[in-house]
Amino acid sequence: MPRLPRPRMADRLELVALALPAGCAPENLPPTVAAFVAACWPGMSRAQLLDRARRLALRASLRACPEPGPDGVRLYALVLMVGEVRAELVAHVRRLAGRRGGRRPRASLPPARDPRQRGLF
Repeated sequence: MPRLPRPRMADRLELVALALPAGCAPENLPPTVAAFVAACWPGMSRAQLLDRARRLALRASLRACPEPGPDGVRLYALVLMVGEVRAELVAHVRRLAGRRGGRRPRASLPPARDPRQRGLF
């Protein structure tokens, strides 16, 4: 099995998907964590992900998991703390090519939401 290169701080990461660990039901998540998941979208950057957590008063930690994901996607343990409550999610993250210029990358914008759309949980 090919080994994926280890991400460095300078690497740009983009969220592909968020998932719950095996054995965890969506109903068991604290409401703030459920709101966080609803506020995330595919293509958002690591900085946007952590900023979104801070806005909802969550302390977030993103750590690489040892097992590889499918098609060049890395799995990360996303631990969110709400006071004394700890919630763990699995973040599927893709490493983007490093930039070679002085310009900053364009930020990924959230997709337009239909008001009729229901929540994920």
